[in-house]
Amino acid sequence: MKIRPDQIEGVQPEQTQRKTPAVSGQAFGDLLTQEVAKGTTAAAAPAPPPLMVNPLLASGALGASQQVDGAAVADRVESILDRWESYAATLQSPGASLKEANGALDEIAAEVKALKAESPGLGSSHPGLQTIVDELDALAAAERFKFNRGDYI
Repeated sequence: MKIRPDQIEGVQPEQTQRKTPAVSGQAFGDLLTQEVAKGTTAAAAPAPPPLMVNPLLASGALGASQQVDGAAVADRVESILDRWESYAATLQSPGASLKEANGALDEIAAEVKALKAESPGLGSSHPGLQTIVDELDALAAAERFKFNRGDYI
C-alpha cells in the first residue's frame, strides 16, 4: 500500500504558527550601549583585587601538618583488629546477644572512620597502613550490611 500526500493531510495536526515578540526597533548593540552607559555613571570606584597568597609559602606548614606517625596508626589498627576478634567471638557464642554485637560493630565503624579522618596523609608516608585502613573501612561497611540484612538472626 502506498501512502500519498493527499491521504496524510487529514491525519496531520494543524501546525500552529509561533508568535514572535514584537521588537521595538532597537538593535541589541543600542541596548547594550545604553546599559553600559548607565553602569558607568552609577558605579563607584572599582573594588581592589583580592590578595593573592603564594601557595609556595604555605607548603612547609602543610607538609608538617600532614606528617603521620606510623607507629600510632599501627597501634590503633591493632586495637581495631582486636575489637574485630571480640566481635566475631560474640557472634559465635551460643547465647550471642545481637544488641552487644551491634554495639561492638558501631564502635568499630566509628573508630575506623575516626582513624581515616585523623590521618589524611597516611597514603603518602605509609601506603601499606593506608591499604589496611581502607580494608578495615570496607569490612565494617560490608559487615554492617550483612548485620542489617539479618544474616545473624
